[in-house]
Amino acid sequence: MKTLKEPQGISRRQFLKGIGALAILSGFSGWAYRFGRGIYAVRDEYIRLRIAGLYQNDAQMPIRKSHENPEIQELYQNFLTRPLSPKSHHLLHTHYHSRVELTKAA
Repeated sequence: MKTLKEPQGISRRQFLKGIGALAILSGFSGWAYRFGRGIYAVRDEYIRLRIAGLYQNDAQMPIRKSHENPEIQELYQNFLTRPLSPKSHHLLHTHYHSRVELTKAA
C-alpha cells in the first residue's frame, strides 16, 4: 500500500507551481494596492473640499448660533418661558425609537 502514502516534501514541479501562484498573487495585490490608493485619494480630496465648503458657508451666515436667532429668542419670551423648561423639552427634544422589529431566536 505504498501508493496511498504521501511523499515526503514537495516535488520540483509543485515548488514551481507554488512560486508561480505566489508571483501572480503578489502582482495582483500590488495592482489592487495602487488602484485602491487612488480611490482613497479621490475620496479624501472630496471630503476635504466638502469640509472647506461647509466652513465657508457657515462663515457667511448672518446668524451662526441658534441662541442668537431673533425668532428663537421671541419664541422663548412669548411661549416657552425659559430654556430647558418641561414645555420646551417636550416640544423641542426628540427621542430615538428603533423601527426595526427584533425577531426572537427560536
